[in-house]
Amino acid sequence: MPRLILDDIDLKILNSLGRDGRLSYRNIAYSIGLTTKSVKTRVDKMISENVIVRFITLVNPSIIGYNTVCTFAIRKNKLSNEMTDRIKLVGDIQYQFTVLGGAAGFSIAVREGSEEKIELLLKSLQPAILGITIQNIGSYPDISKRLTVTDYRIIKQLVQNPRMEISDIGKIISVSPKTVRRRFDRILKYRILEFTILPNPHAMKGQIVFFLEVKIEKGLHHILVEKIYSALYNNLILSSMAHDQEDTIGLILASEDVFKIESIRSQIEFFEGVKEANIFLPIRIDYNQELIVKAIEQKITKLDKITVIK
Repeated sequence: MPRLILDDIDLKILNSLGRDGRLSYRNIAYSIGLTTKSVKTRVDKMISENVIVRFITLVNPSIIGYNTVCTFAIRKNKLSNEMTDRIKLVGDIQYQFTVLGGAAGFSIAVREGSEEKIELLLKSLQPAILGITIQNIGSYPDISKRLTVTDYRIIKQLVQNPRMEISDIGKIISVSPKTVRRRFDRILKYRILEFTILPNPHAMKGQIVFFLEVKIEKGLHHILVEKIYSALYNNLILSSMAHDQEDTIGLILASEDVFKIESIRSQIEFFEGVKEANIFLPIRIDYNQELIVKAIEQKITKLDKITVIK
């Protein structure tokens, strides 16, 4: 079956949803001069054609008990089930991706107290292992202390359905829409959640999907995120893949021109505070939503027990 050929309007819609996966179809329609119905029809078409795999909610890992994120690649011809099982013993696999050139990548979240296991894992995977990035994610250690069980229940619903209406969340968790809205606005204020889409590189005919990894100086994450988004305003941003990591910013973008990709990389690498910018060409990207939901449920159970004891 022939793949869907994306036109300029499709790309504008993808760009809007990649930057904010909760943006209403009405607002998108207004910005590009279409009807709300037309935008929804196009989005539904891109979902049915697997251009948009699904909408996703990125959760700040520190609020669900993770302290470190380790990202690395392994030569695909060296990867075995035994290796994958070994990786799962050290941390929880958040992302798994296949990269052009015969490599399989993993991004694993590691809980506090298990950091030493990372070094042992990486040593055991040699010489099959390629690139390694280890990042501390405890940028906002007090955030989880400010969250209530109601906050976590709201977060769980939004992870399961990123575009769920506030009123529907209220009905499910038995809380008034006004309370949900107030707690939701607070969650956004602390940058606990980000909403985006998970694209399928293979389905985007006429576009080259690429991952831009930007390594930065610590303390500049928020400033450089704003600057990079501003610089890439006219480019197709499909997703953000790194949430509040101190020294790395990750974006999935698309371009019809391979030379433009290198131009983007060079432009970003020139920014003050950027150490280096690297490009990877993903073939497949998987996001472990079930892992996030399970971790949130564990937090809810823990907070419920504390409430009962009190």
